[in-house]
Amino acid sequence: MVRTLPQKGRPRVHGRPEVRPVPSTPIAPIESERAAGAGPDVGDPHAPFATPIAIGGFELSLDTAPIDLLESVARSMTAQRLDDWFSSVPGTDELAILSTCHRVEIVVLARFPDTLERWLEVLPGPRERWRRSEGRATVRHLFRVAAGRESLALGEAEARRQVRTAGFGVRSRHPRPVLRELFQAAARAADDAHPSVPSSRSIAAIAVQRLLALVPGEAPRVLVIGSGTVGRQVAEGLGDRARVTLVYHVRPPEPEFLARTGAGAVPLAALGEALGECDAIVTAAKFGDHGLGAADLPPDRRLVVVDLGMPRNIDPAVRGRSNVRLVDLEELRAFAEGPRALEAPDPRIDELAEHYGDRLDRLLLEPWIDAFRRATEEVRRGELDRARAYLGVLAPGQEAAIDRLTRRLVTRLLEAPTERLRAIPAGPEGDRQRRLALEFLRPAHP
Repeated sequence: MVRTLPQKGRPRVHGRPEVRPVPSTPIAPIESERAAGAGPDVGDPHAPFATPIAIGGFELSLDTAPIDLLESVARSMTAQRLDDWFSSVPGTDELAILSTCHRVEIVVLARFPDTLERWLEVLPGPRERWRRSEGRATVRHLFRVAAGRESLALGEAEARRQVRTAGFGVRSRHPRPVLRELFQAAARAADDAHPSVPSSRSIAAIAVQRLLALVPGEAPRVLVIGSGTVGRQVAEGLGDRARVTLVYHVRPPEPEFLARTGAGAVPLAALGEALGECDAIVTAAKFGDHGLGAADLPPDRRLVVVDLGMPRNIDPAVRGRSNVRLVDLEELRAFAEGPRALEAPDPRIDELAEHYGDRLDRLLLEPWIDAFRRATEEVRRGELDRARAYLGVLAPGQEAAIDRLTRRLVTRLLEAPTERLRAIPAGPEGDRQRRLALEFLRPAHP
């Protein structure tokens, strides 16, 4: 079950909640928003009354684009570029990026209605290749990604780790950050729905199946470049059906692992020699930049080469070599498509996503309610200041009594409409009612 954060209680006066300004530091708008007239600061109590904040996602994957385009975009997603986008797209309060072996996804928290459209204008590549989602559709999609329902290996466990990691990298200037909790909730939902995942549900297992189908002979010599999670899974999957050598960069695999799998290990410095003695290669490391080219492969030995990298580890130009059979992620996706089509749906993940969608509706509403309270508090104080001209000099006790009385009056007046606003149900009709309510409740300022 998706865990939710406990709701902190508000201070109470004589049994009723007291309205106080939110103790958060106002966040200044980015310069491009000021220049473009995109809107006032989130911390400005007058600001968020036009529309409730929204969440949206953009997906580029092997489901929507060829591998060449996906690789080009994956290479361009540098930290500096993401920071530039975050500071230049008006109305972006939060930004997260999720990158896996076959997808790049952008998730944003948008302050203005046209923010999501502006994102389509800055994202690289043809805009029609980016699959766009909004609101609960984005939540449901992220939960499915975390549960491996959108992976090449259906139900793989690696996806939830990637989603959880992406949640820690969220860029935010929102008063109450949302995306990090969303990503963590998606990963927890995957853990709750599928706490144990067999090793057969992994990209490594698909690679092993495809490799063994293409390599002739008994017990081929397979060089696995990379001794991390995926490399080890490949070695375990091959088992006694191949003679495996793992290439490691810093630390060699543990002797216990090598003994259990029957694999050998060599350092990266010995890669050149190892390449000349193998029948197949699997790249399971993130060295990218087409680190292996045609000139690195032996010219007189038939090779099956499986590239699990994104960006790719092997130069696609090796296809021009008659002795090399290159298998990339695009081919593995097509290879896995048949078994994927036979898998049953996963109603538990959809149920958990729907539950979190209810929570998200409330999370996205709270900054608006906070701003509404700050605005009414500003009006209350302004009216008290004007009234003092007619009240004369008051004793401290009288000042405190008037302040307490007016606070209680405002609290009583706000309590019912804000609680009814929170209680508006989810769905299209609820969204329409919520927008109308927010418009009617927008305070007028002198």
